[in-house]
Amino acid sequence: MVVKRARMLRTYESLQLERELKRAMERKEFRLYYQPKLDLVTGKIIGVEALIRWDHPEKGLVPPLEFIPLAEETGFIIELGEWVLTTACLQNKAWQEAGYLPLLMSVNLSARQLYQPNFVQRVNQILNETKHAPECLIFEITEGIMLDAFHAPRVIKELKSIGVQISLDDFGTGFNSLQYLHELPIDKIKIDQSFIRNCTSDLNDATIVKSVIELAHQLKMGVIAEGIETKEQLNYLQQNLCNIGQGYLFSKPLPPKELVKNFNQIEQVMIRDGVPPERNYQIRIKESMENNRQEMLNRVKMQQGLFFKFKKMEGKFIHTLCDGKLLYRMGLTPNQVIGKELSDFLPLSFAEDLDRYYRKAWDGEEDVTYEKEINGIYYITSLSPIRRGGFVTEVIGASINITKLKQAEEALKVSESKYRIITENTQDLIRVINLNNRIEYASPSHETVLGYPPEVYQGHLIFEMMHPDDVVRVKNQYADMALSRNPMQTEFRLKYANGGWVDLEIKATPVFHNDKIKQFVIVARDITKRKQAEELIRKSEKLSVVGQLASSIAHEIRNPLTTIKGFVQLLQKEVDLPVYFDTMFSEIKRLEEIIQEFLSLAKPNVCKIKEISLNILLKQVLSLFESQSIMNDIQITKEFDLNLPLIQCDGNQMKQVFIQILQNAVEAMPNGGTIKVQMSGHGTDFVKIRFNDEGSGISKERMRKIGEPFYSTKEKGTGMGLMISYKIVKDHGGWIEMDSSINHGTTVEVILPIKNSNSGIRMDESKNLLLGKKDDTIEKITDARYLVK
Repeated sequence: MVVKRARMLRTYESLQLERELKRAMERKEFRLYYQPKLDLVTGKIIGVEALIRWDHPEKGLVPPLEFIPLAEETGFIIELGEWVLTTACLQNKAWQEAGYLPLLMSVNLSARQLYQPNFVQRVNQILNETKHAPECLIFEITEGIMLDAFHAPRVIKELKSIGVQISLDDFGTGFNSLQYLHELPIDKIKIDQSFIRNCTSDLNDATIVKSVIELAHQLKMGVIAEGIETKEQLNYLQQNLCNIGQGYLFSKPLPPKELVKNFNQIEQVMIRDGVPPERNYQIRIKESMENNRQEMLNRVKMQQGLFFKFKKMEGKFIHTLCDGKLLYRMGLTPNQVIGKELSDFLPLSFAEDLDRYYRKAWDGEEDVTYEKEINGIYYITSLSPIRRGGFVTEVIGASINITKLKQAEEALKVSESKYRIITENTQDLIRVINLNNRIEYASPSHETVLGYPPEVYQGHLIFEMMHPDDVVRVKNQYADMALSRNPMQTEFRLKYANGGWVDLEIKATPVFHNDKIKQFVIVARDITKRKQAEELIRKSEKLSVVGQLASSIAHEIRNPLTTIKGFVQLLQKEVDLPVYFDTMFSEIKRLEEIIQEFLSLAKPNVCKIKEISLNILLKQVLSLFESQSIMNDIQITKEFDLNLPLIQCDGNQMKQVFIQILQNAVEAMPNGGTIKVQMSGHGTDFVKIRFNDEGSGISKERMRKIGEPFYSTKEKGTGMGLMISYKIVKDHGGWIEMDSSINHGTTVEVILPIKNSNSGIRMDESKNLLLGKKDDTIEKITDARYLVK
C-alpha cells in the first residue's frame, strides 16, 4: 500500500511539473547560463557552453537534472530545445555587435530533437533568422543519441553540410565512442570530467586522458577537457597538449551580463595557475616536432612506394632509414636494410651496379634516377643529395613501383601487334579522327579500296574527298554523335583515285578518356557492288511486275481497239472527212504500237541465237541512220576493233537495242553534233559497244530512274523502249551502263558476252550474289561489274 501511494504521489508530482513546465515557457521563466571555454595555449576565452536554468517563482533556480528528463519524456524538449538554440544564437550575435570577438557557442542536443522531422531545416531557419554564422555553432551530442545506426548518422552529416560543428560529449563513458569517431564527421572530442577529476592521482585515468588527447590529435580533431577544478589538473592537461578546457577553476556557468563582467578575471586564471608561457611554448614545439617525425615515419611506412636514406661511412654507403610497402613487396624488411650496405642484402653484381648511382648522388649530382627489377618487381628510383655547409651529408632516395606499368606496356605491345595485323590486312577502311574532324590514322586498306595510299588522308579533314552531296548531311550526323556521345551509322561516297565514287557504309564510335570524348574510330565497308546489285534487283523486279501488268492491259485493250478500228473503217466509207479519219487512224496505229511494246515486254522473246559479227551488225544499223543524221546535221564516227570474235545473239533483237540507243542520241541533239560509236573487248569474255553523244545530257536525279517502267525524258515517251532494251541485253547475259551530265552529253555502254550459252546470268543468280553464295559464274560477273547503273 505504501509503495502504491508513493507511485501515485510521483505521478501526481510529474503531472504537476509538466503543467508547470508549459506555464514556465509562457511566463518566460527559463534562463540561459554560459560556462566559458578557454584556449589552454593562449589563455583566452574562445567559446561558451549554453546551459539552461529554470527560475521558479517559489523554488528558485531549478537544476536541469530535475526537469530535463521529464521534458524528454513528454516531448516538451523539442519546444524547449528550439528556445535554447534561438536564445543562444541571439546572445552570441549581441556579444559580437557589442564588440567582443566571435565566440564558439556550444548547445547540447537531445535525442528527441535529433529525431524531429525536418530538424536540419529548422536549425538552418533559426541561423538565418538570428543571422548567426553556422561555423560558430557547436552541437554537443552524447552516445545516447544513437538510437539507431541509420537515422542519427544521416542527420549529423546533414548538420555538417550546413556548416555547424559537432562535438562528442562525455567521451570514454560509453561502449561505441571509437566507432562514432570512425563513422561520424566529429570536429571535437570532450573528455568526460570523471577522468579529469583523478588524472593527477590515478595512473589509469591519467593514461586514458593522455591517450584520448593523442588519439584526437592523430585524427585531426580538437580535444576539450571539462570539469577542471585544480591547478594540477590544468598543468597536466597543458603538458599533454589538450587544446581547450572548461571547469570551476575558471568559472561556473554565469548569466550573460555577469560573464561579460568577469571576462578579464577568468582569463587571469591561466596566467596565475597555468604552465608559464615559455614552458608551454617549448612543450608544444617539442611535441609538434615529435608528432611530425612520427607522422613522417608513419607515412613512409604506409606509402605505396619506398623511402630510404644513406650516408657514407668509412668508404661505405650505409642505409640509415628504409621503409614503405614497396620494400616488403621486394621481399625485404627495414631490419635487413638499415645499418647495412648494398652488398649485405643484394647480389654482388646488382649491388655494384647500384653503387654507381649512389656515388653520383654522393658526389653532388642532382636528379639521379635508375630503373631496376628485383624479385619480379619493377621500380624506378630518384636520388637527391642533402647538403649542409656546402657538403653532401646524406642522400634521400624514393622508389616507385612500376610493375603494373611495365605489364601494361607489354600488354600494349602485344595488343598493338594484334591490331596492326588486323588493320593492315582487313579490307575494311579503319580511321581514327580527332575532335577537329582531322584524320589521325588511316589503315593500309585505303589504297586497295580507294586507290590512294593512307598517307594521303592523314592530317586532312574527313570531308575533303567526300561527295559534295553528302558533306552537309554527314557533318550534321558527326555533330549529333559528339553531343549524344553514342555511336552512329551512315552511308556516304568517297572519291576513287582514277575517278568515280565508292559507296561506303560506316560506323563511327566515340573513344572516351576520363569521361570525355577524345577521338572517333570509324570502320567503313565498300558497298558499291551491293548497292548496284540492289538497284539491279529493284529494277528487274519492277520489270517483272510491269510485264505482267502490261500483258493484262494489252489483252484487255486489243479487242475493244479492234472493234473501234473496224467501225471507223465503216464510217470512213459513209462520211467524207479524210483529215479526221487520218488523225484517228494515226492514233489507233500508235495505240497498237504501244500494245505491241507491252506484249514484247511481257512475253518471253524467242531468241534466234546464231553467231553474228558485231562489225556487220553495227554497220547495218548505222546505214539506216545515214539520211536521218544528214537531215539533223549529225556526224557519226566509228572506232571498231576488227579482231573481235563472233558473238552468239539474236541479230534482230540486238538491232532493236542499237536503234533505240541511236534514236535517243539523235533526239538529244536537235541542233546537230557528233555521235561516237566504239567497239572493243571487255576483259576476256565480253565485248563493249559504246555510244557517246553531245546532247543536253540528263541530271543525276533523272538518271536514277532511267530504264524504269513508264519513265521517259521525252514529252510523249512511255519509257518502254529503253526498258525493253535492258531486258533484251539482260536475256543475252549482258548489261547496260549509262553515264550522263548536264550539257556534256550521254554515254551508253552495251556489254555482251562472247558466248551467250555459257555466260548468260539469270536473275536468281544475281540474288545469290547478294546472299553471299558463290560459284564460278557469280565470281566472273562480280569482276565484270554485272550491274546497271
